[in-house]
Amino acid sequence: MKNDEEIEVRCPVCKKIHKFKPEVQEFRCKKKHLVLLKDRHGWRLMEVKVITEREDKELDRIWDSKDED
Repeated sequence: MKNDEEIEVRCPVCKKIHKFKPEVQEFRCKKKHLVLLKDRHGWRLMEVKVITEREDKELDRIWDSKDED
């Protein structure tokens, strides 16, 4: 990978293409907090959602039950 290499990623907020260095990083678009991450689908911008403690416990309950299957 070259130091000046850039990737183009479509923004889920404004629907435009933004250019980034291919590394995990935070980004803001139209006051929305996003994170650039790489997963099995490639580099993507994902919106950061703050959840309540109740929602967190509910997700833990759901994910823990799936692990037992």
